[in-house]
This record gives sequence, structure tokens and C-alpha cells, in this order.
Amino acid sequence: MGETNMKRIGTQHWSIIKSLLPPTAELVVMPKPHDQPAVIIADLDGDNHQEIACVYRNQGEMYVMIAKQDENRWHPIGNFKGQGYTVSDLLAAPIVDAQMNSLLIGWQIGGVWSNIDILQWTANGFMHMLHQETRASRVEVEDMPGVNGMDGNAELALWLHDSGKAFQVEVYRWDAGNLVIADDVYPYYFQKMVTYYECVLEESDSARYWYYLGDAQRKAEMHAQAFQSIERALQFPNPYPSREALLRRKKELDAAKRKS
Repeated sequence: MGETNMKRIGTQHWSIIKSLLPPTAELVVMPKPHDQPAVIIADLDGDNHQEIACVYRNQGEMYVMIAKQDENRWHPIGNFKGQGYTVSDLLAAPIVDAQMNSLLIGWQIGGVWSNIDILQWTANGFMHMLHQETRASRVEVEDMPGVNGMDGNAELALWLHDSGKAFQVEVYRWDAGNLVIADDVYPYYFQKMVTYYECVLEESDSARYWYYLGDAQRKAEMHAQAFQSIERALQFPNPYPSREALLRRKKELDAAKRKS
């Protein structure tokens, strides 16, 4: 652990972490955004006091530790074995419960994707909430406004790399013990994706990017613009994902345009 990273955490918190980790452990440094130590300080059990969560590597294995302060003593209240070779994401947000932060970890297991892990404090201590593999190349977490505004729970936008700068994106929220598609926030979130693909297309004119722009416009309820994007995608010699798929989408969008 270098002196620069110690400064980024703060001397006091680094001393606490160092005292709790095994002597053979090293704190993981996340490659993005700026070689940040994998440490987060947040209230993770709903008692209005901050805990420390950190990811460390010990004898070739990855772990996440959560520590709590009782009076003047810090002690671990959770220690879990992880996956992969580093972490892409470590953040706290009210995903499962609007009144309490969850801890989200992206365990990086490939060059462009990670397995998403959500830890939640319960009456039985911290529990893993996701019981099926959930992959993402990029994660964005925020309380997104739907038709009735924001509800206090954070939604998850999971980007899965396709090719180049193209991503398959889906937005989820926690409901009844699972992540479910949150299509009511599509108009809000996919406006961002429209902007993203417009910028990408300024650099590279590609059938794939026109298709993804059209898909983002459709989800943002910009049906006329989506129709034009799909028409543009059809002009390429090798349309993506296929001419048949684009023609089906064009038909759907034409019907949606007539209704709106």
C-alpha cells in the first residue's frame, strides 16, 4: 500500500483497515476512475453511523471486509470471499431498501465484464442478495425518476459490452427478492444513451451504432427519431443485427408513431 493511496483514504481510516486485515493481505486498487483504493465509508446497517468496507487480496484470493465501530473499537462484521482478479465497482446505495444502503461490488473476472454482487445487512448479518450470475461491463446506480418521480430506491443500469463502443443496456430495480426490469424509467435513462450514441456516431459511422441509437430512441419514446435511425441502419451493406430484425423494428416503430 503506497503512501499516495494512504493519503487518498486518510491516515486514520488506513490505520483502522491495516489493523484488521491479515498481515499477508494487500488492499486492492481499482483501475478506474483514477487508481482508487477499493475502500468505501458509508452507513451500511441503517444505524446512522458509518462503516468501512474494503476489498483486499490475500494469498491470491479476493475478499471484502466490512468493519464497524463500537465505542472506540473497530471490528469486522462481515468478511466474504470474492471472485476474479480485481474490482471494477464498489459503491453504497439504497438498492434493496430505501431506508438502508446496500453494498454493490463488481468482481472483475474478464477484460470487459464483472460479476455484480450485492450485500445487504439483515437480522442475520450481511447476506448476498443475488443468487444468479449478473454480469456487467459498466454499472450506473441512481434513483431514477419514473412516471411518479423518484421513490427513494436506486435503480441499476447494467451495460454489457457488445463490440467497439456498443453496449447492451438494461435498467433494473429490486422487487420481491429479485432484480426486475424497470421499464418505467426508460424515458429518463435512455435519453442518456441517445446522447451517448450520438457522440459515438460522430466518431464512427456504423450500422451497429445506428441500430443501438434507434433502440435507445425507442426506449426514450422518441419513435420518429428511432424510425429514422433504423432506416439509416438499413442503408448499410451488412445491417446489424440483420435486415430482417431491422425491418421488424421499423414496422413496430411505424405503428408506435401512428399511436403517438
